[in-house]
Amino acid sequence: MFVRCGRDLLVSDPKAPPDITRTISEPVEPEPEPEPEPDDIAPTSASAISVSPNGTLVAAVNPDSNSITVLNAITLEILGETQVGKDPRTLSFTPDSRNIIVANQGSGTISIVDIRNSVLKAEYLVGPRPYGVVNDGKRAYVTESVKGQVVTIALDSGTVERRISVGPSPTGLAINSAKQQLFVTHLFDGALTVLDTSTSEVGTKVHSGTEANISQFVAISPDGSKAYLPQTRSNVANTARLFDTTVFPIVNVFNIENLNLSVENRITLDTADEPVNMPFSVALSPDGKRIYISNAGSNDISVIDLGSNKGVAHISVGSNPRGIAITPNGSHLFVNNVLDGTVSVIDTQSFEIIRTVKVTDIPLPPHVLEGKKIFNSASSPLLTTDNWISCATCHFDGSMDKRTWLGFPDGPRNTPSLLGTAETLPLHWSGDFNELQDVEITIRKIQFGDGLIKGQAYDSLGTNHAGLSKKLDYLASYMASLTLSPSPYRIDTDLTVQGKTVFENHGCATCHISPLYADSRSHDVGTGDPKEEKNPHGTSTSFDTPTLRGIWATAPYFHDGSARTLEEVLQSGTTHDIASELTDNELETLVDFLRGLPFE
Repeated sequence: MFVRCGRDLLVSDPKAPPDITRTISEPVEPEPEPEPEPDDIAPTSASAISVSPNGTLVAAVNPDSNSITVLNAITLEILGETQVGKDPRTLSFTPDSRNIIVANQGSGTISIVDIRNSVLKAEYLVGPRPYGVVNDGKRAYVTESVKGQVVTIALDSGTVERRISVGPSPTGLAINSAKQQLFVTHLFDGALTVLDTSTSEVGTKVHSGTEANISQFVAISPDGSKAYLPQTRSNVANTARLFDTTVFPIVNVFNIENLNLSVENRITLDTADEPVNMPFSVALSPDGKRIYISNAGSNDISVIDLGSNKGVAHISVGSNPRGIAITPNGSHLFVNNVLDGTVSVIDTQSFEIIRTVKVTDIPLPPHVLEGKKIFNSASSPLLTTDNWISCATCHFDGSMDKRTWLGFPDGPRNTPSLLGTAETLPLHWSGDFNELQDVEITIRKIQFGDGLIKGQAYDSLGTNHAGLSKKLDYLASYMASLTLSPSPYRIDTDLTVQGKTVFENHGCATCHISPLYADSRSHDVGTGDPKEEKNPHGTSTSFDTPTLRGIWATAPYFHDGSARTLEEVLQSGTTHDIASELTDNELETLVDFLRGLPFE
């Protein structure tokens, strides 16, 4: 397959795994002006919105439109909307403010956009599900979450220079070129990994606690002394489950000099400001005295004085603000409201929104878009109490949080992914939701919202909730749109055929029936403890058969998260324990087959 982008030619082998590619580039004319020296480049972060280093431009990603939009930072005139790859998540200006590098999660690529001509200059293959991207003018650094890597790519040729293993689910990035440091967040474990960009060696990995989650952004203070990570604390061990004891919005702070977590400087947003949901991105004032946090779930901005760690302003913005950026002189903020297709422009003196700029028309069907807003929102009392919890808090992007919660009345519950579950009803390990609209009960009992249906909700296995509320039906429409993508591990070889044969010959297909690899029934497979399981629908230690499609991404496994890997599932001492019956080769091919689902 050959893809030409501007003057660059991408070459990929259709028989190779999707992360193995070659890039051939024609010569690029040199820029007439030299790149800034590293010491003159301020620390920058991968973000859904960014201000150019010279302060004249603003660029925002439009994930659902597969585009980016560039604005004049002074006049707020739209200079152009450029199509890039599928599902762009973050972007980064080059230090000379002439090009923008975009990470396209859905395409597995980065795009290079020529700002002067508003054209796609090149698109380079990275690997499955890139998220964060920063650059130093010569190379791009990209997080590749599936294989746990940071990929370095030469900007002049698109050549992949290195693939650096950094650990599970790397997501956010920040670079301090002056100190040759690259900072990497890890989505689910709250850790911060530091790399030396001069050697590409992995240095210290600092942890912020096992409860830290949704850690997909990091910002470096202007003086390079601190790193700020907006996160959500998941209080999974809480057995007295209430709306304000389940999750907590925080910004963790790391001292870069000694690479320690600065607990005394941690910002607990519910006390420093007011209850908010899903702190997602931050911007720091040029003097480093103030931090601005965009809260993606509660649709607002927290402004915190870093001297006192107290709030000085709270600003409501648009739907799902996933990015925030500040001008070099600190006079204005720009907020990317990704589910409105707008950018809010805020005066940092008055804290007033001076303009809301439409940057894209989101092409989703209206009922799906409205449902997506509801899914990601904690800003309405219908959905939660005091902005605390949204559906996306535990099901980020419709997926899962890799947590096992102990406070559910049924017993311990490992958060399942929602991707593709509309095809494999009922929902939940207990199999107690037989329609998507039954999440009304989750809204009321877990999120402590008033609910989207007027009056009393019915039993989840009783009278249908569909048709009783337009908003609830919109939410169900969005959930139904959460489909699975082909596995990045899929390789159609003889080994895949062998793995499928092992799968079928050892009874796996009895319950995990192709093509959905589920049977919509409950079974006792030996993983439940009768003392813990209190399923009100009487199935006790039986659990709904989960689909195996997408299982490569959904560890840990079982209802209680007791198996960390697929190998542990097959050696678990339960109905699934067939490893002793297999040769080493059969076990390997079976695991490869499972990781490759779905193949379509």
